[in-house]
Amino acid sequence: MADDQLEKVFVRKCKRPVGSGVSGAYVLGRDADGLWLHTPAGSVFRGEDGHNVDFCEAGMGSDGLGRASVSLIPEAGWWIATWYGPHATFPIAVDICSPPTFHGSEWTYVDLELDPYVTRDGDVGTEDWDEFLDACKSGLIPPDEEAMARSATTQLDVWLKARTEPFGVKGFRMLETAQAMALPPLVDLDDVLIFPDRSPMSSTGTPSRSQHNEPTERATQ
Repeated sequence: MADDQLEKVFVRKCKRPVGSGVSGAYVLGRDADGLWLHTPAGSVFRGEDGHNVDFCEAGMGSDGLGRASVSLIPEAGWWIATWYGPHATFPIAVDICSPPTFHGSEWTYVDLELDPYVTRDGDVGTEDWDEFLDACKSGLIPPDEEAMARSATTQLDVWLKARTEPFGVKGFRMLETAQAMALPPLVDLDDVLIFPDRSPMSSTGTPSRSQHNEPTERATQ
């Protein structure tokens, strides 16, 4: 399938109190698990901290290499999952986050710090508990979001350890299928706003202190 036959969207990960990261993705399709997106290797990731803007390859790991990925936005859920393939440090990485919302051509969500993962050796864990607890204590994550984040993390831990689909083979097969399409990398972010909102809404509809993302292998895209 030619790349001009696939819808292209942007995915923005926001952090509080300020900052975001954004990259492009092809829409592969929707099924019972949710919406599947693909970001080819060589695509561009843009990180913003409220003052500075930096660029790197999407899916970049600690080895400095960008990787192709597929991401799943569930129909309902406080998470986004990304598959980077079996040779990545984290073949599966999950962002616990506010339910993603779509406007125009952009999916946006607020990072709630917790990051469940599967290592290349098959170990399952969750990173950034300290950051999560600090954000809850400071009020950056309010009590209702804290409860939902904890619940989602517990559920993801069960699914990842049990290899419940799509966390068994399905996600990796989606990645293999996407890579076989040999779609060109998404490098044009010129039409995506920088610092679109210094005070985005929280998942409950109340003003929050918003956004930022580190361009690592475990960042979505």
